Amino acid sequence: MAETILVVDDDLDILELLKMNLEPEGYNVRTASDGDSAVQSACTDPPDLILLDVMMPHKNGFQVIEELKDIEETKSVPVILVTARGQTEDKVRGLDTGADDYITKPFDLREVTARVEAVLGRTRPIKYINPLMRAMGEGFSEKGLEQLAGHLQAAAAIQKKLLPEQAPSIDGFDIATLLQSSTSVSGDFYDFIPLSETQIGIVLGDVKGNGIPAALLMVMIRTALRLLCHEEDTPALILKRINDLVARDTEADLFATMIYGILDTETSTFTYSNGGHCYPLRWNTARNIDVLKTGGMLIGAFEEATFTTGTCLLAPGDILVFYTDGITETEAGDDPGSDENHGVSENSEQSDVYPDAIPTDTFYGGDRLAVCLSKNAALSASALCEAVVNDLALFSGSTQTPDDRALIVIKRDV
Repeated sequence: MAETILVVDDDLDILELLKMNLEPEGYNVRTASDGDSAVQSACTDPPDLILLDVMMPHKNGFQVIEELKDIEETKSVPVILVTARGQTEDKVRGLDTGADDYITKPFDLREVTARVEAVLGRTRPIKYINPLMRAMGEGFSEKGLEQLAGHLQAAAAIQKKLLPEQAPSIDGFDIATLLQSSTSVSGDFYDFIPLSETQIGIVLGDVKGNGIPAALLMVMIRTALRLLCHEEDTPALILKRINDLVARDTEADLFATMIYGILDTETSTFTYSNGGHCYPLRWNTARNIDVLKTGGMLIGAFEEATFTTGTCLLAPGDILVFYTDGITETEAGDDPGSDENHGVSENSEQSDVYPDAIPTDTFYGGDRLAVCLSKNAALSASALCEAVVNDLALFSGSTQTPDDRALIVIKRDV
């Protein structure tokens, strides 16, 4: 949105000159020809900056500044004084009164533009910080905001340490992960929990929303899971107990989706339970993709939730992919590319992998992820994660992450 400048001068020619100079620079320019109308205009719709002439009849520039500084809505609006005098005492008086800068007539229009941009560059952060501080309460201050930023950084660092530093190294399997956060802290998470010499627990979850509330629930679920996975025999019972904990101790609108399963390297099976999460995909060497549709209810949304357990066999060369909806719900950009490169066409052999998926011309969708997986199946697990990231950027036209994204790729060696 263009910033607004209020130009105040009793010389109509100067008003027109400054307006003609500033509008091509992208500013909205309003004008006032005397002090009273300047104060009224500023109070009615506070501008982002005021260019204020000093020498005006009835009410001079110094008086206007003093009046504006006593009004809550205008006291933070920056002011550049414009004066025909070059006397030092006028400049000092203007700065003491509350002006942010001054320009001396006759002025160079290039200097006017430069000083306007310099003042706005210094005051823009205040424009956005002050409303935030007011929203957080009278006791909050700029120092408090800085402390909050520090707490966010600390929370992000703690959360990062809770995530595995790297995917586990397991004979016969190639495992890689991806986590991209839309904010400093994330609601998406994954974990690997050693259970025995041949079994490892794997979890991928997505807490509703993002930011600090989502991160706190993520830590709660992760902690409970690490305790319960050694007490219960089946993934379904573990999700049931986690659901009971979350439903009892959190608000009704705070919930999560997650998959927890056990990878058995001796039998090459993955036994899992799904708590309302995106269905995993399994690719095999016959170039077929199966959707693991064993499902269950959201974690924490209902006290009386039930879960079931499913098992899939991973043959040599098979690939198992878990993901969060931050991937499949990535929105298309203006030019998401051709179906030949990475999309899903009507005749694609994979187009029925996700018959209930969100339309692929609007969102990335499960079908498109399946096609990307199939086309890049020969890559390592880590390179396959990177291929998905690149395909998302191509589809959305951006490398930005509007929502948290998480991905786990497991490949069984041939």
